[in-house]
Amino acid sequence: MSKSWCPYCNSIRSSLLGNVYCSNQAQPMGLLETGTLSIRAKSLEETGDHVSRLSIRCMLAGEQHYKVGSNDYMVHPGNYLVVNQGQHYRTSFTADTEQEMILVAFKPGLAEALMRDMSCSEEELLDDPFDVSSGQLLFFERTYDKDPQIAQLFLQLRELLHHTFQYHQVDTDAIYTRMLKRLICLHQHLRPEIDRIKSRKQSTRTELYKRLHIARDYMEAHMGAQLRLEDISQAACLSVHHFKRAFSELFGITPHRFLVDKRMQRSKLLLKDRLLTIETISQLSGFADTSAFIRAFRLSEGMTPGQFRKGSMAPDSGCTL
Repeated sequence: MSKSWCPYCNSIRSSLLGNVYCSNQAQPMGLLETGTLSIRAKSLEETGDHVSRLSIRCMLAGEQHYKVGSNDYMVHPGNYLVVNQGQHYRTSFTADTEQEMILVAFKPGLAEALMRDMSCSEEELLDDPFDVSSGQLLFFERTYDKDPQIAQLFLQLRELLHHTFQYHQVDTDAIYTRMLKRLICLHQHLRPEIDRIKSRKQSTRTELYKRLHIARDYMEAHMGAQLRLEDISQAACLSVHHFKRAFSELFGITPHRFLVDKRMQRSKLLLKDRLLTIETISQLSGFADTSAFIRAFRLSEGMTPGQFRKGSMAPDSGCTL
């Protein structure tokens, strides 16, 4: 696909901070530095096939759909998505109000260099300062709940994007390094979570962890659809019974309960928009019909969706100074 026809690349020309890679460009990926990309718009039509660098992707407002490899992800203000270097992806979003996305794409090799610096002794670093034999560092490709430190660094980059005259006065490399070190640290501390899965071999637990998160992200990405357990387990390449058992071990909740809880969370956010009818919200949240939505909402929240909406829209009665 020609660069001039790529909606993704055409959208970012005025909102770049640093050097961000597009696979439609001829420039080799290895020559690129770490950079930030931001788009503010009501919609982004689905992009062509792109090849990613290691990147962290989040939404400051709205929801963005990603197809990474063969897997589906939904990114929103409560999470962020990690994509490994060399992975193929497509992305899009659309809404009636303005959406805002931001990502950081890291310089190839930077994660490996930082990992070595964090794990080696001073003597090892002095003896062989240029060792690059450890190979590519691969992260679990999944959405993660919003991390306060990473969120704060994204907000700093957003401020720089809106005040470009300050760009050269700020050490952006320090921001990128802090973000990537935090990502590595979070990655290193996932072992206790992985070990919740009751399999004897560590390699089996790790593989199941990856597949179960693929299924979890699939459910979130298709929240408005009528999902069958067979479809969800197939997305994870697991049998239905194996998937149900392993999912409960890892997340402490059944797939059905997880899906209901997520739909409740989504419906409560949508209820704050007075322009959406209860019927529309039930559809967008993935309930079979409005009656099923009202029953599930009353059971979960102890009130009807209409009562919840009235309460969330009530003016704050607290004192102000």
